[in-house]
Amino acid sequence: MSAEAIALLVVSLLVVWGGLAVSIVALVRRPERADFPQGWEHEGGPEERPEPPVEHDT
Repeated sequence: MSAEAIALLVVSLLVVWGGLAVSIVALVRRPERADFPQGWEHEGGPEERPEPPVEHDT
């Protein structure tokens, strides 16, 4: 392997594994999202939830 190929391999590995490490650290710090956008949480029970759209086989 040439030096350029090894350098690109090292950079690629650092990007992939670094992204994984950053994601794990972010999930450990804040495991559950507390600020959902409007409409994502439903307060009522199952009887108050709207029916899902009907899917037909075509």
